[in-house]
Amino acid sequence: MGINTHRCVLVFGGSFDPVHSGHVALVQYFVARLQPQELRLIPTGQPWQKNALVASAEDRIEMLKLALTSEVEVPIVIDQQEIQRAARQQSNYSIDTLNQLRTELGEQASIVFLIGSDQLQNLYTWKDWRQLFTLAHICVATRPGFSIDENSINSEVAKEWSERSATLQEIKLKPAGKTFIAHDLAWDVSATDIRLELKQKQQTTSLIPAKVLDYIQQHHLYR
Repeated sequence: MGINTHRCVLVFGGSFDPVHSGHVALVQYFVARLQPQELRLIPTGQPWQKNALVASAEDRIEMLKLALTSEVEVPIVIDQQEIQRAARQQSNYSIDTLNQLRTELGEQASIVFLIGSDQLQNLYTWKDWRQLFTLAHICVATRPGFSIDENSINSEVAKEWSERSATLQEIKLKPAGKTFIAHDLAWDVSATDIRLELKQKQQTTSLIPAKVLDYIQQHHLYR
């Protein structure tokens, strides 16, 4: 049996602009249930066509470290592949990110890709979205009451998702191809709203981890 046979790597990407309590809660939920060997965080690169992100890559990486290092008891790797692609003026697609991860981690590792329900609703628009399942499992955290049906998401995605549904224990023991939805994690935090509140100097302590808020204030971000 190879050393990586049942290695489980939890993968969470995003702009993290800024990192907020919803991100932390999502990661804590899946770390507690999957007990992965590694948490891989992948900050989005600055799109070279437009200034979509407010904080720099360096600031977003630092905020990730502050938010999560003391909150989860699992080794954390901040993967800069998407930042590096953007710096080379290359497009960023999840299929490319997961391909690179699979090459690095090997064929047997269980790669668990976390997304939000809004991303699930748009999954049918992603490049080579069906191929994602050959590279990783996909887990979603949704607001209470969200359902996987053709009324809430694309019918082809709904069919694929339902056919691949599995328990977290099954996911941990297989390399890729399964889905799981967490209905009991209320994650309704808007980074856009947080940035607006910070700009207006409103109190946002409850939405942002204290260490991150201190960093934002010290570096005069989102003013």
